[in-house]
Order: sequence, then structure tokens, then C-alpha cells
Amino acid sequence: MKSLLSLVPLFELLAISAVVVSCSNSEARFAKEVPGIWQGTPEMFSDNSAVTATIIDTYEFSPAEMTANETLSGPVTVTGMVNTTTQIVGDSALIEPLSLSASARTTISGTWTVIDDDEISLSFDTQSLVVEVDPDGVVANNAPLSIGTPAIDSITPKLCKTLEHSIRMALTARYAALRHMDDVKIKGALLKYEINHEDFVLTRQSE
Repeated sequence: MKSLLSLVPLFELLAISAVVVSCSNSEARFAKEVPGIWQGTPEMFSDNSAVTATIIDTYEFSPAEMTANETLSGPVTVTGMVNTTTQIVGDSALIEPLSLSASARTTISGTWTVIDDDEISLSFDTQSLVVEVDPDGVVANNAPLSIGTPAIDSITPKLCKTLEHSIRMALTARYAALRHMDDVKIKGALLKYEINHEDFVLTRQSE
């Protein structure tokens, strides 16, 4: 009887070890499914009286490695394609308000970490955020006949700087708040997840 009782703690230890190994294996499998290039759908990130902007994020998850803290973590880079509209008023070259559209490309880097077999922690370095507004992508929407190309060209450099600042401020706040992907499910070419109970979908892109 004594020898039988002495085996109970051993059985409990083995059971606990099996659970730990199982969890570790499931997290490791999950970590191997995530790396790659994943593209999102258009999301509005700025909607105010000055600028309305949408962005399509493309995540590039690099393979995760075991850290000193025994977590699976790796680099992540997000490239954004931004479309924005704004209105110019009160310029001496303009007779009436002018609506303009512009495009920009953004990048930011950070790390992704496996929290569970369906959760990812994100940490972005907002200092790494780069915003590039394309001067050739500035287009006048429904420009009146009184507005010529020279007038628009004279506005473009100042407009690009203003838009770059607005986009940078809005995206800095957006990526700083993007910290956790919950309920992550990868099925084929789709990666589905939640942030604050809102559903999102990414589509795997070819390398």
C-alpha cells in the first residue's frame, strides 16, 4: 500500500508534464502557421473635418524563435497603402474650396509573440514609422474650370507635408493601440482574428 501511494505524486507529475508539453506543442504549431505575408482589407483610421483616410495593411510575420523568457517571438513589419481626401480653402490661388485626393505608403516595424495557441501579442516601435506621400498621386476632385494645373502644382508640396503629418499622428496612435490579436484562426489562405471583439480577416499573399 505504501509503495502504491508513493506512486500517486509521480502520476500527477507526469500528467502535469503531459499538459505542459501538449500546450507547448500546440503553441509551436501555431507559431509555424503564422509567418508569411498577410494582407488586410481597407480600414478607416482618420475621419475628421481636415482629413479622411483609409489604409490597407500588409503584415509580414517573420519566423518566431524561442526567447530567453521562453516565449516564441519574431519580427513583424506592416506596410500600409493609404488613400486620403482633404479640402483646401482660403488659398490665394483658389477661387473656391478644392477637394483633393492623395495616396501614401507607410511602414512600421515591431515584434509578434505567441501568447497561446490562438493569441498573438503585438508591440510596434512607433519611432520606426515611415510615411511617404506620393506627390504625383495628388489629384483634384471635381476641380472647377477656373483652377488650372499650375495652381494645383503650387499647392502640392505644402499639402504633402500637411498630409504626412496628419497620417503620422493618426497611425502612431493606431499602431500604439494595436497590441493583441485574439481568437486567431488560420484556415487555408485566411487568417481571422478579433481585436476588442471586432472581427478582422487577412489573406495570405504569395511570396
